[in-house]
Amino acid sequence: MTNTSIIISSENHANKTDFTTQFSPGIHLDPYKRYGVSLIKADMYYSWTNISASQGTNIFEYSDDSGATWKQIVFTDGLYTISEINNVLPDQIDVTGINSTQRIVINLATGYQVRFTNTEIYNLFGFNKTDILTGKTTSPRKADLTNGITSVLVHCSLVDTSTSIRNGTFSNVLYSVSPPILPPGSLYNVVDNNGSYFLPMNTTNIESVRMWVTDQRGHNINNLGEDTVFHLLIKEIDMR
Repeated sequence: MTNTSIIISSENHANKTDFTTQFSPGIHLDPYKRYGVSLIKADMYYSWTNISASQGTNIFEYSDDSGATWKQIVFTDGLYTISEINNVLPDQIDVTGINSTQRIVINLATGYQVRFTNTEIYNLFGFNKTDILTGKTTSPRKADLTNGITSVLVHCSLVDTSTSIRNGTFSNVLYSVSPPILPPGSLYNVVDNNGSYFLPMNTTNIESVRMWVTDQRGHNINNLGEDTVFHLLIKEIDMR
């Protein structure tokens, strides 16, 4: 059988990590045969947010009068490093990372305090929501600058859900990969699978394909409007 190669781009879609592509004419395969789909390659930008209003991580609260009054810094949605976060803060607040322990140190000038009770940014720094900081404090937990994203899952509507399971639940997950170790904004080649495995498909008549990207918790990954491209391969498979 001749393999069918499909390249799908988010270029004409508003949502770059969850979109449906219509085919005209559709792709009609032999209904008496079983087919599988494989992810050959997926190109996306490492630009999903760790600080955003929707995640509640965009607010940093501090006091410069020993807690009598509080001020807020509101970050623009984006993917920030520790040094980029530090550059937005007042000079009297210094945030640094310890590579060996993956902890964060927040050093405050006299009279300055930081609190996390009204924001979720504490998770990125490895602190607790109830913490009110003075002086120099090291986070009790490891920093989490990926905001909890430990796996990037590529979903495809063609996948037979009985053959793909995520956290004990049937799903359309086609491929899973760890986040990259790259500078923010870099082009991220998610996978170069070369058709080494195929998941059974749920149809032989393809009128449309939905592709979407989530983290391991099922949360949609917002990559700040950068395009994604998926290369799929379809072929007949032996189910014996």
